[in-house]
Amino acid sequence: MRVFLFDKSFSGEKTYTLKKRDRQYLLKVLRLSVGETFTAKDVDDNYYKATIIDEDTLSVEVTDTPEETLLDHLSAYKDAIIPITVYQCLCKGKKNETILRMLTEAGVERVVFTRSQFTQEKDLTEHEKDRLETIMKEAVQQSGSKTRASLDEVISLEDIPNIEEGELRILLHQSKREKTQTLGRLLSSSSYKSISLIVGSEGGLSDEECELLENSGARTALLPTNILRAETAGIFAVGAIESMTEAR
Repeated sequence: MRVFLFDKSFSGEKTYTLKKRDRQYLLKVLRLSVGETFTAKDVDDNYYKATIIDEDTLSVEVTDTPEETLLDHLSAYKDAIIPITVYQCLCKGKKNETILRMLTEAGVERVVFTRSQFTQEKDLTEHEKDRLETIMKEAVQQSGSKTRASLDEVISLEDIPNIEEGELRILLHQSKREKTQTLGRLLSSSSYKSISLIVGSEGGLSDEECELLENSGARTALLPTNILRAETAGIFAVGAIESMTEAR
């Protein structure tokens, strides 16, 4: 279902001031008019009925029946998507924006940008973080995703948390290693409640990094396709995972 997302600064006020992008989305993209009411949601997944007072302002009230004022029902798929976290090694330039947008639209639960030996970019500026937050918000609104993905702080590869109970951690690698399986075989032969995916940057991951991740419990998977770019591998794998887990 498609809902409007409030900024992180919203904390239940009775009115909400629209930013330029919000006005563009509501009035130009969705073609809503003054006086119309729709469903909105905050960062804590509380739902509200929002009414356009004028082109700059919404009136807001809490609702227990968000389905009554939904903007629309874009997707016919109503089942839950398996929780997926993607640890994506930082890429160059605006590739990170493309990666985040695609993963968010696919319904990924968390995206954690990561530093590795071959990443050329080692962190994100405050401007880049703000830009990524905006892209993520717009992607959720546009796709009608049930999941509002979270964007964590950049961490180093060795600081990826320990595997939780029920989690299948998958390391994507472009060539065969000692215990490599195809993604399909790995998914069909494993028991899991959630999945985390580790994707390298343009330079891939070093052998030392792969060994570190494998020793911590990650399972190495080979995608049965051509070698993919860093900005393509993650979304390709997520799509495959969602399709294969839905069929289980």
